[in-house]
Amino acid sequence: MEGMPTSPPSRCGDPECQELTTQGRCEKHQRRAWANKSKAWGSGSTRKWRTFRAQMLEREPQCRWCGAKTGLEVDHLIPLSEGGSKWDPANVQTLCKAHHEVKSDQDRRRRTRPDGPGLTF
Repeated sequence: MEGMPTSPPSRCGDPECQELTTQGRCEKHQRRAWANKSKAWGSGSTRKWRTFRAQMLEREPQCRWCGAKTGLEVDHLIPLSEGGSKWDPANVQTLCKAHHEVKSDQDRRRRTRPDGPGLTF
């Protein structure tokens, strides 16, 4: 759109670079999408995972924390990033989306602050 004001150029967001840019980082230092993606999950959703997930949801058809029966997700009790088994049925539980987010947030905080409080269920 012509006539739209633009930000004045500023230094690249990389501390070592002196290049001027209007987008935070110069072309050379743009971050790649998914560059920091966890390697624990591997290739992501596969037919094997979808089958395993369906079996686990059939075995445990409601949220273990609140009993909800919709919006269910399969959660690893011991996260894959901490060495938990991806395929062990004893390492998974069914949680509703809201509780899965709470549990995942607690897992992340525990990884970044190992001396912090444990999980609260």
